[in-house]
Amino acid sequence: MVTVSTPPKNELSRKTSARRATTEERDCFKVWLQSEFANRCKKNNRYSLRAFAKYLGLDASSLSQILAGTRGVSLNAIERISASLAATPRDRVNFGLDRSLKNAPGATEFYQVNIDTFTAISDWYHYAILELTFVDGFKSEPRWIARKLSITVEEARGALERLVRLGLLLREGTSLVKASRFHTNQSAQDTSAAHRQLQRQLVDKALLAIDHCQPTEKDITSMTMAIDVSNLDRARKLIQKFRRDLCSLLENGDQTRIYNLGIQLYPLSEDSKKESKP
Repeated sequence: MVTVSTPPKNELSRKTSARRATTEERDCFKVWLQSEFANRCKKNNRYSLRAFAKYLGLDASSLSQILAGTRGVSLNAIERISASLAATPRDRVNFGLDRSLKNAPGATEFYQVNIDTFTAISDWYHYAILELTFVDGFKSEPRWIARKLSITVEEARGALERLVRLGLLLREGTSLVKASRFHTNQSAQDTSAAHRQLQRQLVDKALLAIDHCQPTEKDITSMTMAIDVSNLDRARKLIQKFRRDLCSLLENGDQTRIYNLGIQLYPLSEDSKKESKP
C-alpha cells in the first residue's frame, strides 16, 4: 500500500529533482491528465479547463499547454499534480515517480490504456499501426499503412490522427514513433462494449486465417478439458505471463510482420454444482 500526501497547491513544488522526466514518462502523464480532465467533464458538462487548473493550482494557459504537449513538465510538477489527483501506484511508476517499484515483484512495464482512450481506438488496426512502427521500412503514410494492413486509406489516416492526438504516437521529424514500448488494455472490470468490439474483430481475423494462411504461417489449436473453476484466477495469471513471455521471444530479432496472439478460455457446459442445488 502506498500513501500519498498532497503538497500545498500554491506552488508547483518545494522540492528539487536531480533527474528529468523522460519523454515516455511525460507522455504517459499527459495522456493520464487528459483522461482525468475528460472524466470530470463527463460528470459535469459545465466543468471547465479554468476550474481544473484552479484545482491543480495552475493557470489555465499552462495547463492547456501541458495537455496539448506543447509545454514541458518537470518531475516535481508531475509529483504534485499526481498527488492532488490521487494517482495509483501503477500510474506513479509510469510517470517515473516511484522508480524503486519499477522492478519490484508485481510491477509492470506495460502502460495501462485507460477506458476512455481505449474506446477511441478499439478497432483492431490501431494496435497494428502502433506495432508497424517497429517494422523495418515503416512509413508513416496512410496509403502505405493501408496496403500493409488491408484497410482503407481513410481508416489509416483517421487512426493515425487519433493515435497522435491521444499521445500514443509521437512525431519525430517526418516519421512517427510509438510513445511507450508496451501497452495493455486488460481490465479487472466488466468487459466494456469497446473490449467486446475488439475481441469480435480479432476472432473474425482468426477465422479468416484458418482459410487463407499457410500452415507454416499460423498455429491455431485448442484444448477441451474438465476443470476445477477455483483455479481460474491462477490460470488467468499464467496466461498473462505466457503472452508476455511469448511476445518477448517473438519480438527479439528482425521485425518484419505484424501478428496477433489470441487465447480463448471459456465454458462449454453449465456448472454441475449449480445444477445440483435444489
